[in-house]
Amino acid sequence: MKDTGITAEPGERFTLTVDQNASTREYWYLADPEPDSSVLVSRGQVYASDSGDEAVAGGGGRLTFTFEAKGKGTTRFTLLHCTFTTCQGNTSTQPPETTGPPATPAAGATTPSQAPERITYTVTVD
Repeated sequence: MKDTGITAEPGERFTLTVDQNASTREYWYLADPEPDSSVLVSRGQVYASDSGDEAVAGGGGRLTFTFEAKGKGTTRFTLLHCTFTTCQGNTSTQPPETTGPPATPAAGATTPSQAPERITYTVTVD
């Protein structure tokens, strides 16, 4: 788990951009703990394909999360990174029900499943 610090001023917006490829079941989610809404609010997310407006089979892209600093204080939030080996039952808009590896390995699995990557951000609004 990575931990990253961000400092912002009230009213300031900032973005976090991550690589994502739905064709390989690689997704990112805003997960618990979500930010304290009196300090920071999510302003949504936008996906942009690496190939622009043209759809390319197997092509990836970038997912950008936008946040707005609201009031003074410190809060934390987590981005959860799922791949086909780390999460089960998730879709592009629905995070997995559990965030650990499956209790039983998939039939024919040659490598053990791992827990999904989590990056926790600590945001201080001055």
